[in-house]
Amino acid sequence: MGNFLLDRLSLKIWDLVVNQRRRWNLPPYVKREDAAGKLAQICQLPAEFDFPRERLAKFFHYTGPLQDPSGLEPISSSTSFPFEKLNDQPLIFAALGTLQNRKQEIFETIAEACIGLDIQLVISLGQPERKESVPNLPGSPLVVAYAPQQQLISRSILTITHAGMNAVLGALSSGVPLVAIPITNEQPGIAARIAYTGAGEFLPLSGLSVHRLRNTIKRVITENSYKKNALRLQEAIQRAGGVSRAADIIEQVLSSGKPVLSNRP
Repeated sequence: MGNFLLDRLSLKIWDLVVNQRRRWNLPPYVKREDAAGKLAQICQLPAEFDFPRERLAKFFHYTGPLQDPSGLEPISSSTSFPFEKLNDQPLIFAALGTLQNRKQEIFETIAEACIGLDIQLVISLGQPERKESVPNLPGSPLVVAYAPQQQLISRSILTITHAGMNAVLGALSSGVPLVAIPITNEQPGIAARIAYTGAGEFLPLSGLSVHRLRNTIKRVITENSYKKNALRLQEAIQRAGGVSRAADIIEQVLSSGKPVLSNRP
């Protein structure tokens, strides 16, 4: 059903691709599977963060995150972060990305759930162009319109996220466990992988409450298995090769014109 819905929603895009191929005298696409690459397919997950697969193409490559390996994001004068306000308490970083971040009730639940914990909570609203003041949330979290995400994650003991791919891979790249609150799109699938690999837990939006979230946060930051699994995935990401490996695959395709096969067993 999910694939059927995606096919319907993307029908205009599909028609555009098919018509453009016709204009360029390229072989026509008959079904969606025809559009899958036949020379190389690149996925920015590490294999260890995926569910078991039985029918992957031989030219399917897990490269890990396609991100700037420095972990540094540009900061302008209008989006500077007050690093001087960070204290010596363990840090929890919370953000809901840049697309599904208008749900203030989720931010309120996160803030209230962290009251009484011996931590400092930083909440990024993911709105760098925001003009109005940031909201007052329960407790005393440091709330900002924008934060250099990877720099905050690397200092954290926990990331609370909507389970967007970039945020999750950013946390795992730093060996930081997660608590996910998936909202839409691919996020439930990514959240399920967080739980499957033991790098964190997730709470469905329909069952979100202050009590359940607080208990989940306590469990993830106190039980060693979550940190251990996050570090295991950090090592997997480092082995996968990232941007450099993906570029090597693409260059090999361009130079040879032949499929680049994976070395998976």
